[in-house]
Amino acid sequence: MQTLDIRGLERYRRLHLNIRRSLSQGEGTRRSSAKGRSAEFSGYREYIPGDDMRYVDWNAYARLDKLYIKEFMEEREGRVNILLDTSRSMEFGEKLKSTLMAELTEIISYIAMNGRDSVYVTDLADISAPLKVQSGKNGIVILDKWLQGRQPSDRIDISDALKKAVRSRGGMTFIISDFMDEDFASSEVDVLRYFRYYGTEVMLIHILSEEEMNIKLSGAYRFVDSEDENRDIRLTLNRRTIGEYDDALKEYIKLLQVNAGKAGASYVLCNTGENTETIMYEKLKSIFSL
Repeated sequence: MQTLDIRGLERYRRLHLNIRRSLSQGEGTRRSSAKGRSAEFSGYREYIPGDDMRYVDWNAYARLDKLYIKEFMEEREGRVNILLDTSRSMEFGEKLKSTLMAELTEIISYIAMNGRDSVYVTDLADISAPLKVQSGKNGIVILDKWLQGRQPSDRIDISDALKKAVRSRGGMTFIISDFMDEDFASSEVDVLRYFRYYGTEVMLIHILSEEEMNIKLSGAYRFVDSEDENRDIRLTLNRRTIGEYDDALKEYIKLLQVNAGKAGASYVLCNTGENTETIMYEKLKSIFSL
C-alpha cells in the first residue's frame, strides 16, 4: 500500500478526535466521569470541544478571551481501532482503493495519537496480530512500514472477521473496506450491534474507486472476479447496462447506509478520485474538531 509522508500528516495536527462513549483505563486526555485521587483543583488546560462546560473558568475567559478548563477529574485515554479490508478487490483503480485506505489509516492514527489516544490497526485477514501504534513520529514510521507490508488476501468473510476483531469496550472503531462481500449487507446490522453492545462507536468508511463510481468504458468485456479467477462474466457496456449498474450500486450503497443507521453506526462513502484532505475536512468532519 502506498502511504503518506510525515509532512503530509502534519497538516492535520490541529484536529482532535471526538470520542463520546465509555473509554479505556489508560492515562490520557479524554475526560472521565470517575473521580480522581482528589477532588481538589489541580490546574488549567485549554478547552477542547466536547469538554464539560461546567468546568470552564469564566473569569479567565473574561481576562484572556480564551476558554480554559479547571481540572479536578481523572482523565483517561480513548481506544481507537482501525480495521482494514486487505482483500484483492481493494487493489483496483488508477489510484488503488488500498492506497486511499492506507492514507486514511495514517491520518486517523496521527490525529488520535496527538490526542494521546491509543491506536490499534488490524488487518482483517490476520486479526490475531493487531498493530499497537507507538506514540510519536517513530510510531508513524512503524505504521507506514506495516501498511506497506500488507499483501492482498483472498476473499475475506468481513462479518466473521469483524466479530472476532472486537476485543475491548468503549472507544471508536473505524472499518475501512469496499464491502465487496455479498453476505455483508445481510448481516451488517447484527455485526454492528455487536460493537454497540461493547459500547464502541463505529464508523464505516466505504471506499470505491473512481472507475467503479463513474464508468466510462464501452464495448464488450470479460470481467474476472479478482478474488476468484474461476468466476467471470461477459458483458457489453452500453448506456442501458451502465444505467442498470449505476442503479444497483446506488441501491447497495443506500442499503449499507440505512443498515449502519439502524445499528447506531456512522457511514461515509469515499472514492479514490476525491482529494484526501477534502474527505477529512468535509466527509469525516463530524468526528473531528479543531
